[in-house]
Amino acid sequence: MKFELSQTPQARLGQQLKIAPRVLQSVEILQMPIAAMEQRIAAELESNVALEQVEPEGERTEEQDDLPKRRKTRSKASEAEGERLSSADRMRSRMGDDDDAAKYREAARREGEFDPRVAAVEGAAASSGGLEQALLDQWVLCEAPKPIIAAGKVLIANIDARGFLARPIDVIAGEAATETFAPSAELLQQALQRLQEFLEPAGLAASDLPESLRLQLNAHERTESHAPNDTRFADARELVSHHLPDLERARVAAIRQQRGWSAERLEAALACLRRCDPAPGRTLASEPAPLLRPDVIIDHDPATDQFSARLASGLVPNLRVSEEYLRLAKDRRTDAATRTMLKDGIRRARWFIDAVEQRGATLLRVVQEVIARQREWIEVGGATLKPMPMIEVARSLRLHVSTISRTVAGKWVAAPRGTFELRRAFTGGTETETGSDISWTAVRGVVGEIIAAEDKAHPLSDDAVVSALKERGIPLARRTVVKYRDQLGIPTARLRRREQS
Repeated sequence: MKFELSQTPQARLGQQLKIAPRVLQSVEILQMPIAAMEQRIAAELESNVALEQVEPEGERTEEQDDLPKRRKTRSKASEAEGERLSSADRMRSRMGDDDDAAKYREAARREGEFDPRVAAVEGAAASSGGLEQALLDQWVLCEAPKPIIAAGKVLIANIDARGFLARPIDVIAGEAATETFAPSAELLQQALQRLQEFLEPAGLAASDLPESLRLQLNAHERTESHAPNDTRFADARELVSHHLPDLERARVAAIRQQRGWSAERLEAALACLRRCDPAPGRTLASEPAPLLRPDVIIDHDPATDQFSARLASGLVPNLRVSEEYLRLAKDRRTDAATRTMLKDGIRRARWFIDAVEQRGATLLRVVQEVIARQREWIEVGGATLKPMPMIEVARSLRLHVSTISRTVAGKWVAAPRGTFELRRAFTGGTETETGSDISWTAVRGVVGEIIAAEDKAHPLSDDAVVSALKERGIPLARRTVVKYRDQLGIPTARLRRREQS
């Protein structure tokens, strides 16, 4: 066998898909939610001198109003020449290195011009202090010796999101030593006891779940009035110490058999436990709900009983190609390199403006189609959501299904009934025995309603839920019921069972 190596060039036929940068930019902008759009516009305004924001009327500063008066003192020739050179200099500064760009932004701020970075900082949401700060705010009010207070701060820094101590005391003592403070394990133990007594809600700073539950039961017992022979809290502590695995599996009968308690006594202990929080720290560490910023607003006209859609005004600034740089690009006195740079920036600015406008137009078309198909759901909500696959909307609007998917991604709509995520309006479905259509989202809601109305002493099995759905004219497989139950966070029938006293 003989091998021959050759470096002779050979021609090959093939197909290679290349997407124009303008198309890529349009696709990228189409799927951006409003927050990402604002950041993208700010970045584009920063990088492209030919793109500018149209400022609303009536927001000019006194300094800006005085500029034309000062310029009138110049001769017309020197004014034109000075303006041309000044524009070119500013353009070179904005396209130069970072130091020059920073100087330009500082000058722009002094002149009252729009600065995207400042706008982004001013528009950013304030951050939350979280659990640690909430605990420190309580701890500073504790009347204790300074070493105890300092040691308590060290322990608070080691409390996890549930409110439990993340590491053992001896480990914390070994890692907390500094040049000015080195708490011993004994000091940390004393501080831990004060923390557990002082911090609210009860159960914080425990080493694990059983200790946290015992701390909470002790606190309830101290604050509630009860008879001397009342054993509820002592029984509940016994359950925590010896029967937590049984409680997690709802093995109530096994607990009664082992303890020899009556149903009434066991239920009284369980009632005490139900008032305890398995993660007391989460009540203090709850983050503020994110601000929902709709891209589209749906209005209702009572006179005509019609819904209409409009883009949320004031969220995306009006953009245009800079007239100043358009004039410079046409001026023959501008050098060739600068003119080439300007023309490229003008072209990119037009592409960007077109992409932003196309995003808004496509979004409005999709929302208007949603209004036409899901009017009852927009008015009432709940199980009135009809099946509406994206492929059907794409065919109706003569768009590709991927365009619909990108359009609805991350977008929110403000309607008279409330704000909803646009993607929720798109879902598949099935046909009931009566011939009407029902969405999978509505079916999942029906599953939740059936389970919520069950007898807790005799919860419905998944097969029983299938039968209940069939009685309502909704044929559904058992595996689908299991999937929807899991999505709703509903445990199995065995774990939902509660014995009656």
